[in-house]
Amino acid sequence: MIELNERIVVSAAPRAVWGVLSDPRTVVECVSGATLGERQEDGSYDATLIVKFGPTKVKFEARFTLELDPATMSGVVVSRGKDSIGGTRVQARMNFSVVEQADPPGSVIPITSEVEISGRLASLIETGAKLVVKRMVGDFSGRLAERCTAAA
Repeated sequence: MIELNERIVVSAAPRAVWGVLSDPRTVVECVSGATLGERQEDGSYDATLIVKFGPTKVKFEARFTLELDPATMSGVVVSRGKDSIGGTRVQARMNFSVVEQADPPGSVIPITSEVEISGRLASLIETGAKLVVKRMVGDFSGRLAERCTAAA
């Protein structure tokens, strides 16, 4: 089990940030290598994500659910997927919220995640996961900040 804790700071009001984060299509546009499929009858979504681990690119196909609580501006994402070449399976749960930040004015998004990986590429993915996630969070943060500024 890999546990990840991240904190994203955005120079936009919490309601503007929540407006972006509560729209799955907009969020996926902020994730490099991600595409969002159709919403399923049960409310879940199909998605793909291409992740680069050193010289290796791995494509994951997943189904995720998104539970949002507008009153607390918080959410939970649960995802199950597998890679397209080796049958590596990934299960993840991510909790996030949008919290007002006074100095400097804006928002903070604390994120906690648990990821379980099994299969052929598990050792490769586990070895580089934290570095890859740091890079992806950095990219996501920049794109999210642009979206939130535009929305405000």
